[in-house]
Amino acid sequence: MSPLEQEPGARPVSLIDLADQYSRKRALLAAIVALVFLAVQLVGRPVFTGQRAASPGVSLQYWAINVVALLLVLATGGGLFNGARVRALVNDDVALQHRRSALGAGFWLAMSVAMALYILPLGRTFTAREAVYLIVTPSVFFALLTFSFLELRAHGV
Repeated sequence: MSPLEQEPGARPVSLIDLADQYSRKRALLAAIVALVFLAVQLVGRPVFTGQRAASPGVSLQYWAINVVALLLVLATGGGLFNGARVRALVNDDVALQHRRSALGAGFWLAMSVAMALYILPLGRTFTAREAVYLIVTPSVFFALLTFSFLELRAHGV
């Protein structure tokens, strides 16, 4: 409930309290989204299907759209529909540092997976699309989960 939609006689909710609620929800939602994203990838694996789907590339396009959306959330901190003042409070210096750390963790995982695919002989070669999928999927998952962990820890959860 926004501060403007409060019931008469209710204690007013400050913007700081509202931002704190949004921040806690965002941290929990980031963990849930990361786990759902990984579960869908483990079940669906749009790149490694041995047979062509009725609509080739549709599941891969959904994967790409999903990844772009998750990266936008990581890059901006989400909450783009919140007011500017609330968004500024939610994305405080601590949250910005957590996002930087999460993006750094995702980057280093991406580099590690990329180098492992390049160096290690796995008995098969990967197409460029398969390699991108193998690099990006765990990196985005790990960055989201890292951000969630850091935020939840900061909130004492």
